[in-house]
Amino acid sequence: MSMEHLYETETMAELCARQGRLSEAIAIFRELSETATDPDTRARARARLTTLEATWQPLRVAEVPPADLALPPIPGVSLLVGEDQVTVAWALPPETSSPALDVLVLQRTPGGIDPQKKLLPLTETSGRIGLLLPGVHSALAAAGTIREGRFIAFVRSAG
Repeated sequence: MSMEHLYETETMAELCARQGRLSEAIAIFRELSETATDPDTRARARARLTTLEATWQPLRVAEVPPADLALPPIPGVSLLVGEDQVTVAWALPPETSSPALDVLVLQRTPGGIDPQKKLLPLTETSGRIGLLLPGVHSALAAAGTIREGRFIAFVRSAG
């Protein structure tokens, strides 16, 4: 196993899923379902991948017009949690390359509170995004940049 794939294990994928990092869990299970040398591991990965993909809705799929929320001072990020929507407003320095938001949303479900954590690459250093999230309970966000595949927060919302 190369260093690049050292953490792409069933255990890591399940840990990601339990932490609400479903997109990461799905990516690991997808890789395992295609490349694992053990047929049982491939079969388990395919089954878990199917389950996760059936229940996961990426936040970007749920974009709606944002609520009227003032842009924060640079650098800043603010949130407005409505009944079924979260609006995030951000303002990063204009020279920020690869701007991104890291959003944690807690939703009420029949099984309790379900966390969703998403990294949203942005095309602008300031703006607003509205996310349709039925049963939203609360949310937190950080605005920053993506460097070498990792999110680096410049500022976090008040919690």
